[in-house]
Parts: sequence; structure tokens; C-alpha cells
Amino acid sequence: DRGFWAAFTIYPFTKMGNERMVEVAKQYGPERIMINSAADWGISDPLAIPKTAALMKLRGISDEDIRLITYSNAITAFAQSGQIDENDFTKPQSIDQSEKFEGNTVLRGGQQPRTDKSSMIIS
Repeated sequence: DRGFWAAFTIYPFTKMGNERMVEVAKQYGPERIMINSAADWGISDPLAIPKTAALMKLRGISDEDIRLITYSNAITAFAQSGQIDENDFTKPQSIDQSEKFEGNTVLRGGQQPRTDKSSMIIS
């Protein structure tokens, strides 16, 4: 126990699929373990994390352990750098497309500005 973190990238059709990750989680527990998916080469699955979380739940891993492995541990590990703060992306920011940046707008083709107060809505 020297304070290291273990990060696993889940890829389809490789030795590190989500079934193996579930076994790693069962054997070693959630402490200092995190998972990620990638779209950097070959065949990748951007939904590898939610699929792995669902499989963990089906195989009896607790919701708290799933949250640690799929989310909280990464926040804790990367927050040590001082460059990440969970509040930066968990608190919705308002959107006002009528505002311009240096005279420019993101609107094209006569679109009406969106002024939602929640960035959680995609329309």
C-alpha cells in the first residue's frame, strides 16, 4: 500500500473487457481503482463505462463501490494536481446565445438564440 492508483481502460475484443474488470473489482475492491474507455485506436466503445457499471451491478457489486470505481476515485486522484474541481462540471451554467464573443455568434442560418438557464438540456 504505497499510495498508487490503478486505472484500467476497457476495450472490446481485448484482454481487458468489462467481465474481467468485474472480477478485478471483486478481488481487489474499489480502493484506488478507476476505469475509463477510449476512442484512440482500433475498435473502441465510448459506452464501456456505463456498460461495465451495469455488469458490476448485475454481478452483485454495491452501488457505492461502482460509483467509486467509475467516478469518485478518478476525481480524488486527479484533484491532487490542483487542476480539477468537481464543482467546475457538476454545477450547471446558464446559456445565453444572444451574447456575442468579440462580435461573433455561434448561431447560423437565422437560428433564434437559446437562453436556457440549465446546460443540462440538449435540444
